[in-house]
Amino acid sequence: MSRQQRRRRTHIAGVPSSLIDDAKNGDQDAFAAIHRTYEPGLRRYLETVSPGFAADVGSATWESVAGSLDRFSGDGEQFRRWLFTIARRRLVDEVRRSSRRPLAVAEVPHEPRLDAHLVDDGPDWAVALLRQISSRQADVVGLRVLGGLSVDEVADLLGITPENVRVLSHRGLNALRALIEQHDLPGIEESDRQEILSVV
Repeated sequence: MSRQQRRRRTHIAGVPSSLIDDAKNGDQDAFAAIHRTYEPGLRRYLETVSPGFAADVGSATWESVAGSLDRFSGDGEQFRRWLFTIARRRLVDEVRRSSRRPLAVAEVPHEPRLDAHLVDDGPDWAVALLRQISSRQADVVGLRVLGGLSVDEVADLLGITPENVRVLSHRGLNALRALIEQHDLPGIEESDRQEILSVV
């Protein structure tokens, strides 16, 4: 299996288009299923790039999705890219808004730890590792890997060139590889660790 195939396999499976159509027609159970599918990856992305705002931005993102779902057209993978694009824009809005008010103590990002425990819906160590690389690299890697956005989509969203996206992604993945090789990942079997290394 090639590295590209392994990388594709790690992406969260998208929901069927029929489920999106049901949600667009007001089916609350369908919307809840969509939320359950995409929320863990979205939360990890937001906790990585802006831990102090993750909860508020996540809520604002899903409110935006609910309010504009009727205008969305596409499959599950396109939905994920749309969701992460909305999240990134809501994050920019929140950062701008927060710059107009004093920073509360609870919003100060905590020092990342590599020995974070695992939780049921996703590994805290993945967020901790992403926080160890530069914020720009983490943003690009998060949007590419967790969000499934293309190079051009990330470039457009961040206002940088596709070449810059490629460079930041390459450097970020190399930095993650080095961190994974240097540190034990709690709760992760060696076989899983090797699988992670084969992807990054």
